[in-house]
Amino acid sequence: MKATLITLLTICTLIVTGCTTPVAIDPLTGEQQTAQFRAGYFYAPLEAPTGQIFKTAIRELDNMGYFRTGELHKETAITIYARKIGDEKVTVRVSQATDPEATAQSEIRIRVGKLGNLAESQTIYAHIRDAL
Repeated sequence: MKATLITLLTICTLIVTGCTTPVAIDPLTGEQQTAQFRAGYFYAPLEAPTGQIFKTAIRELDNMGYFRTGELHKETAITIYARKIGDEKVTVRVSQATDPEATAQSEIRIRVGKLGNLAESQTIYAHIRDAL
């Protein structure tokens, strides 16, 4: 029984953490940029410095009706915490791109709720990108 439970939990963990979904983020311009949706987090590149993205993200979250609950500033990243109707947690993290092949200056990571919400994450990203 114990071995079966451990095996089942291992399989579930691999499925949840190993799933990566490529998401087209700018099909209208024809650019080959894509975002990724991994384990409930939406990752996407942005062509702006982290400070500018941070200020824009705060303004856009407020305009979209989210209630900001806090911010965490670190050397390499800035995280914004917010809540939406229904008391679901929304997290937006802006950091400098770490991939040496990346052409973008920064990367944004968005998570809505406990398991992630791709559609709402894309909406938040689109508002921030359009405001830049």
